[in-house]
Amino acid sequence: MTMDTTNTVRVEPSGIEFDVRPNETVFAAAARAGLHWPTICFGQIRCTACALRVVEGHENAQEPTAAESVLLRRMAESGGRRRPERDLRLACQLRLTGDLVARKSGVRPAASDGADPVDESA
Repeated sequence: MTMDTTNTVRVEPSGIEFDVRPNETVFAAAARAGLHWPTICFGQIRCTACALRVVEGHENAQEPTAAESVLLRRMAESGGRRRPERDLRLACQLRLTGDLVARKSGVRPAASDGADPVDESA
């Protein structure tokens, strides 16, 4: 990969696609692309609301940071699991080495018509 190569994220079920620059998080790239990504802490790795499920391209996701690993472990424990799910990641920490397909409800253009549909199924 060269330094000017961007990667593409496709978000299901919306089908929205956007580019992620080298060393940029998925969350930051979505904001740069003018998208609303569900969050409470706005990328400060506190709330876990930005969590996404990797559908395709697991091999293109960089390893979780130490801080992300801690939160993913807490999420797993609160759900009664011993280990985090392999495909669950935090968009505010996730950096890519290639294209990725993710599942995350509620991702939409930030300049919507003001009618915010609520979808809690993420």
